[in-house]
Amino acid sequence: MTEILLLSRSTVEGLISLPEVIAAVEEAYTAYIQGHTTIPPVVNLQVHHHAGEVDIKSAYVQPSELIGIKVASGFWENQARFDLPSGFATILLLDGVTGVPLCIMDGSYITASRTGAAGAVAAKHLARPDAEVAAIIGAGTQGRIQLRALLEVRKIRQVRVFDVVGEWARTYAEEMAQELPQLTFSVSPRVQDAVQGADIIVTATPSTSPLVRDEWISPGMHINAIGADAPGKQELDPNIFARAKVVVDKLSQCRLIGETQHPLALGIITEEDLYAEIGEITAGLKPGRESVEEITLFDATGVAIQDVAAASRVYRMAKERGLGTRFPLFA
Repeated sequence: MTEILLLSRSTVEGLISLPEVIAAVEEAYTAYIQGHTTIPPVVNLQVHHHAGEVDIKSAYVQPSELIGIKVASGFWENQARFDLPSGFATILLLDGVTGVPLCIMDGSYITASRTGAAGAVAAKHLARPDAEVAAIIGAGTQGRIQLRALLEVRKIRQVRVFDVVGEWARTYAEEMAQELPQLTFSVSPRVQDAVQGADIIVTATPSTSPLVRDEWISPGMHINAIGADAPGKQELDPNIFARAKVVVDKLSQCRLIGETQHPLALGIITEEDLYAEIGEITAGLKPGRESVEEITLFDATGVAIQDVAAASRVYRMAKERGLGTRFPLFA
């Protein structure tokens, strides 16, 4: 009898650490470039009436012989209106050989951590080794995860945080200072104050208009553009792309739903101006940062292979430890 395994969020969190997610994501990027994955286009459902969206991402990863399907929602007024998190996600794993459903797990932690891991992988290869000052634009869950992940690859000492809701930025600074007392936190009243002079800039908002201006960007900076993952989303002045070494997670996605959609549409750059997909760098096919003066930019739309890579590790460990709830699928 075929059984399916159910894994709760607390179980998932207990089975995989952030460093392990970072390693899984880097391996997934490399597998993609090596042709060992199949990734169909993202399905994006906009729910404008309730300030929300739903994304469906899926992938087949040949080395693990697993198919993963993730349904993730982002409803940006949830916290204010219903005292609920703004995002939820569920992952379904199928056997890659037979198509039999194997596991349903909470995907919220994996989604958050693998997105943070993407930023860490990019910073590892593209940020200056001596980067110490981080500007976090967006004081939500992802702003927290991005910082935690950055600390795995760079010795950040100072953090400047900005959010359009000033109270959220202040709460972020207070809470993260307690969690990470070795760091110095400050709340920036303007985006410009956070960005100018920073070594690494992380944008993690649902913005649909530029927040970070080109004139604030100076040589040596690295930017992780995390928030733009749907048509119309935008956090950066598109002119930044004309001066930066631009790396994308998956070109076919980024040109449609990533930050890259805007400079391409305006003719500021062409696809030939884009330096690489991140897997080309993790696989050693192209170098990452090549000088201290380079401005580097990573456009992260989120690729399903990241979810499958992390979820496969969780599934394997859950089976080894006898965790989760099983029920007959065809009873």
